[in-house]
Amino acid sequence: MPHGTLVAFHAHPDDEALLDAGTLARAAQAGHRVILVLATRGDAGDVGDGVLEANEVLAQRRSSEAEASAAAIGVARVVFLDYLDSGHSPDANGIWPAGTFCAASVDEAADALVAILSEENASLLLADDRNGGYGHPDHQQVHRVAWAASEKFGVPLLQTTIDREFLSGGIELAKGMGFEVPDDFVPADLSTWYTPNAQITHTVDVSSVLENRKASMAAHATQATGAPDTVRTLSIFLGLPDEIFAIAFSTEWFVLAGDSNFALPDSFAHLFDSVGQ
Repeated sequence: MPHGTLVAFHAHPDDEALLDAGTLARAAQAGHRVILVLATRGDAGDVGDGVLEANEVLAQRRSSEAEASAAAIGVARVVFLDYLDSGHSPDANGIWPAGTFCAASVDEAADALVAILSEENASLLLADDRNGGYGHPDHQQVHRVAWAASEKFGVPLLQTTIDREFLSGGIELAKGMGFEVPDDFVPADLSTWYTPNAQITHTVDVSSVLENRKASMAAHATQATGAPDTVRTLSIFLGLPDEIFAIAFSTEWFVLAGDSNFALPDSFAHLFDSVGQ
């Protein structure tokens, strides 16, 4: 089986753990070269009191956590574009602070990503879906940048996402099984989150690498902490019983972007199951 190079592009450390760590682990185990590119070091993320050491900078800790996550799933190289984390909103005038990822032009950031794709001779690019997952501005910027880089370099783009109906049904299932799900865990209206089932083009069965996926999540320890009386997504996921974790995280979902000129490379076809085609 021929091997290729897969580049996963995300906004912050821990995005890979939540979206496509299982796929990256399976690709690495199959002998492919796997590269993780992060636009920022997550310096605007939340963290609980007392988690950081004296004089320790959050961006440094989260960078180390990204490296640990990468090691858990077999990533060969982690690259940071070193934009600042944009946070959740611009200033009152709609302007993003200088140096943040959202303040960068799409063309500039795409060129930085293309340089990595070229250096690695990448044959497949993974990045956030058009909604930016749950709508974080940096995730939406990742999608725009990845799309531009895909066209510049001529590499297929698989948008990594979550089946919207699976997410909604999973929440209701968890409640029905007696698990406490915070009221604000997901909004009542999911119409702008992730991707409807009918639009998903590929899935990956990652049941064989669930331990790697959980280890990837656990590596991002700062993101399982927060202010008192807050519940962090990673904390909930890491606290699930093994059998429930398996139900929730044994499948990863993708949407192949572009037209027929951007078909899935033959070297990666064994990993991805086509759906709805």
